Order: sequence, then C-alpha cells, then structure tokens
Amino acid sequence: MKKTLLILTALLNMHLFHGQNARSDSIRNLLAIAKNDSAKLSVIGKWLWVTTWSDPEYALELAKQQLLLTKKARPSKAEAFALANYATVLSVLGDYSHAIDYHLQSIRLYEELKNTGELQLAYLNISEAYSDAGDYYSALEYAYKGKSIIDTVSKKDTTTIFRRMLTWTYIGEVYEKFGKLDSAFFYLTKARAIDSTYFNSQSGFTTLHLAGTYAKKNQLAEAIKYYRQTIVISRIHDYKSDLMDACNGLAKVFSQTGQTDSAIFYANQTVLIGNNTAYPLAILNAVTILSDIYKSKNNLDSAVKYMGLSILIKDSLFNREKVRQVQDVSFSEQLHQQELLQKIKQNDLRYRNRLNVYALLAVLIILLLLAGGLWRRNVYKQRSFALLQKQKQEIDIQKQKVESALSELKSTQNQLIQTEKMASLGELTAGIAHEIQNPLNFVNNFSEVKKEMIAELKNEIDSGNLNEAKTLANSIDQNEEKIILHGKRADAIVKNMLQHSRSSSGKKELIDINAMCGEYLRLAYHGFRAKDKTFNAKFETDFDNHIGRINVVPQDIGRVLLNLINNAFYAVAERKEQMDGRYEPCVSIRTTKLADRIEIAVKDNGNGIPEKIKGKIFQPFFTTKPAGQGTGLGLSLAYDIVKSHGGEIKVETKQGEGSEFIVDLPI
Repeated sequence: MKKTLLILTALLNMHLFHGQNARSDSIRNLLAIAKNDSAKLSVIGKWLWVTTWSDPEYALELAKQQLLLTKKARPSKAEAFALANYATVLSVLGDYSHAIDYHLQSIRLYEELKNTGELQLAYLNISEAYSDAGDYYSALEYAYKGKSIIDTVSKKDTTTIFRRMLTWTYIGEVYEKFGKLDSAFFYLTKARAIDSTYFNSQSGFTTLHLAGTYAKKNQLAEAIKYYRQTIVISRIHDYKSDLMDACNGLAKVFSQTGQTDSAIFYANQTVLIGNNTAYPLAILNAVTILSDIYKSKNNLDSAVKYMGLSILIKDSLFNREKVRQVQDVSFSEQLHQQELLQKIKQNDLRYRNRLNVYALLAVLIILLLLAGGLWRRNVYKQRSFALLQKQKQEIDIQKQKVESALSELKSTQNQLIQTEKMASLGELTAGIAHEIQNPLNFVNNFSEVKKEMIAELKNEIDSGNLNEAKTLANSIDQNEEKIILHGKRADAIVKNMLQHSRSSSGKKELIDINAMCGEYLRLAYHGFRAKDKTFNAKFETDFDNHIGRINVVPQDIGRVLLNLINNAFYAVAERKEQMDGRYEPCVSIRTTKLADRIEIAVKDNGNGIPEKIKGKIFQPFFTTKPAGQGTGLGLSLAYDIVKSHGGEIKVETKQGEGSEFIVDLPI
C-alpha cells in the first residue's frame, strides 16, 4: 500500500490520472525544458506518485531530485514532504530500514513546523513502513498517534473524511498482518463504509486488506469478492502493486479451495503484469505459489521450473539491492554536498580537499561492494543449485511414498466397501428366513393334506366310488399348484438374495423396480423385527404401475434401496424409543414415472436430520450411529451408485417430522 501522501494528493486532484501511462523519457524531457527549480518541482510533484507504482526504480530517481531541490531552504514543508516521498519509494522497493529513517526525519520537520495535518499523515506513513518490515507493535503505535490527531478534527470536509478512512485502513491493515482478525475487520469495515459513501469505492488498498482479512478468517467467498473488486479498481487507476497483490491473493485462495486452474491463472497474471513494472517481490510470491501448486499436482517438471525461477528472482533481488546500496551511497554524498555548499564561502580549499577524499572513499566502497556482491552471488548460486538437487531427491522419495500409500488406500477402500455390502446382507438374514418360512409352511401343510387325500382317493377307488375319486383328484391337483406356487416364491427369494450378495458385474439388466422395492421393504422390516421382537411399524407402498421395467445394475440399485430402507427403520425405531409409546412409526416407499426418468422415494416419520449435519451425510465414514453399529459407508456408496447410473440422490428433511430420500434415475 505505502501510499498515504501520494494517494491523498491523487484523490483530491483527479485530473492527474490522465498522465498515468507517461514514460520516463517524457518526464525527463519535461524536466529538461523546465526553466527553474520551481518548475522542476512542479513536474516531479505531478508525476512522482504515478511512477511510484508503475516504475518505482525511476520514481526513486525523481524523489532524489525532489529532495535535493527542497533542501536549499530549511526547515520547510516542501522538504518534509520530499523526505516522506523518498521514504515511500524506498518502502515500495523493500528498503524498510532506510525508509523508516527518512520518515523519522520527515516527522521531526513537521513537528518543528507544528503542522499537525501533515504530521498525522507522516505517522501513518511510518506505520506502514514498520508494518511492511514486520514490526507490528511500532506500526500500531504510530497508527494510533495518527488516529489521536484525526479524532480531534471536527470538520467534515472531503480531506478530513478521506484521512479518517485512511487512518482506519492503516490500523486495519496492521491488525490483519498481525493476525488480529476481529480488530482488522472492525477498522477495515469502517473504512470501507466511508469509501463507498464518499469516494464511490475507489480505494483499492482498503478492499485489498479487507480481502486478506476474510481469507485469513477462512471466509473465502467474501475474500474472492473483495480481491476481484481490488483488481477492477487497480486496473482503472493503474495501481500495479495492488493489482499484483490481489492476483496473488486470489491464487492463494483458489489453491486453498482446490481450484488449481484458477490459482494458476491468477498467479500467471501477476507474472505478466510484473513484466511491465518493478515489483519483483510480487513476482517471487507468484512463482512460489505456482511451484507449490505443481508440486501438489505431482507435475515435477513445472514445479522445478518455477522453483528455479524463484531462485533466479531472489538472486536478482540480491544483486539489485547491492546496486541500490551503491546508489544510496552516492545519493547520501549528494545530500552531504548540498549541505557543504552553504559553507563553501568560509573554507573553500578545505571543502575541496574533503570532497576529493569523499569521492575516493565512494569509489573504493563501490569497488568493494561490487567485488563482494560478485563473490556472494557465486556462492549463493552454488548453494542454490545444491539445494535444488536435494529438493529434487526429496520430491522423488515423496512421490514413491505417495504412490505406495495410494495403492494401500485403494486396497483398504475395496475391503471397506465389501464389508459394508456384507453388513447389509447380514441385516437381511432374518428377513429372508421369515420370508422363506411362509412359503415353506404352505408347502409342508399342503404336502401333508395331499398325502391324506391320496389315501382317501385309493379307498374311494377300491370302493368303486368314481365320482368321489374324481373330486379328490381335482383337490389334489389344486394342492399341487399351490405347492408349486409357494415353491417358486421361495426360489425367487433365494435367487434375489444370491444376486444381492454376489459382486456386481456392472452389467445393466431390465428389472421390475416396483417388485424390487416391495421385496426389499418387506425383507428389511422382518430383518429389523428379528433383532427386536418388540418393534412394530407400518410400512406402506405407492407404486406407479406405468413404469414397467428399467435398465439398471440390479445388485447396485438393490444395495441403494436396502441402505435407504434400513436407515428409515432405524430412524423410526430410535424415535419410538424416545416417545415411549406415544408415536406410531411408519416407513413408506413410492415410485413415480416422469417424462424420461423415474423417482424412488423412501420416507420415514423419524426425528429428521439436523441442519448442521445435513451436508455431511453423503461423506464417506460419516455416521450418527453408535460405535459398532455403522460403517459410515452406506449413503456414500449409494450416492456413488446413483451417480454412476446418471441419476441424482437428495434428501428432504425437517427436524422432528422425518426425512425423505429421493432417488432420481433415467429410464
């Protein structure tokens, strides 16, 4: 952000925006034709804030000229302002220690001049520098000093309102970086309210740190919203540093939510923007994000590529810092020369000798710094290469471990799925026994009657009573049909259960879905009663006879129905135990034919599903049943099976009234 004085000037003088795309050559031409120092200061003042964010390296050159021109008459407001501008550019370039030093000089001048208005902004400037340097206690100290001044101003003009918004924004920013998110949100929200009311939401630095606060609070939708607002504002006003920080922020949020394609897009946007501005720290953050994303995607080539770019940028920053140190030495010398010019009339000869000594020392320092920089650069490259090789070896080892873990996970998953299938089959055992017992009883009873009737038939034949013999023969024939009917019924039950128990072939077959629903409803009910003899419940069916046969994998759809019906009986049994006899449990199953789909709905009048866990019920291993009574895989498997059939499964529930699971399948 680092823009207190410069942004204030920009918002109060909006006509300056027309020159944001001017090149440094044009500015140099304007300075060359300026007739005097006042004209030069006017040119610098007009263009310095623009270049600070689009070309901070050239802005540093302009700030130096401004400071040299204003030091001729001191103390002055112009010099204090120039010191603050120079410190701001240094802060943008990451030289926080020198930036803080020049901010302190600016503060001392404003205190000497008793200019409380500009002193308030100077406190915010140094607060920003301390914040970027990581000294949050000092940052808060100076930010609150600025707040104490603006709080005493009762005027409600545009300048005062803007400074109040700026103060709250800076305090909120420090709290955001400090991790005090509630405090950050409090101040940034207040600043945002002023911005939207008075300045048409044009302060991108407010939305940038509001987005950062939401991101740290894990409110990612709001974070994305404000990062995007920052991008729009920054593009309008050419705030490239805020634009790059916002793109990096979006990249981190999308990476956190698993949207890696979007994360890669915004990180690449930062790199593209960085080709036209001097903000290498943002580019470094972007390539680091890209390296981490590709590493997580196991794309080692891209990961190593961006890791290498990260090392190169760090190396570039290191060398640039050395060059800047040399420039700072020269600039400090220029400032010193400016002060010595005031004494030249008193001791001209001594001044010249001293100047020569300083020049020789400066050259010596430059040579030493360059030599040291080259040596350290070579050492750094060697260490970086060794580190890169080591990291590559570690990545290869981790890749092997991940592949091994994935293989074990798939094996375990298959075992758990088979366990869930066998568990559901076990719950049906008692129901199957009950269903088979009925046709077996009929077969046994009719067989005994048939035996007696055959004996009577023989007696009637021996007695010559043919009419009675024919009547008995007809009765025996009817009994035989009933025996065959109930035998086939038992055979069908056994075949259905064998089909349910064997592994799915994945092959679809035409089945009567109504018959399957009714079969599993009865079996599940009798299976539940076998475990609890006291349990009784109504179970109802409402089948659409126009459905006919549908093409599905029978074993898989059977498992879906069985799981939903068992869950429904479990829910009503649980509520019945709680209601102590004042409640009649009921489970129903309904089928409906739509245009090109069918609906299967399993409904119960149990306790319903609490809203806070409704979104989790289809997650693997999530269960509300006591330990040992559920694997947590039933609904997860049902969800996967329905999806594989091109269908949908959803739940409608109301706490205290029951739940309805609806399976939607294509015909």
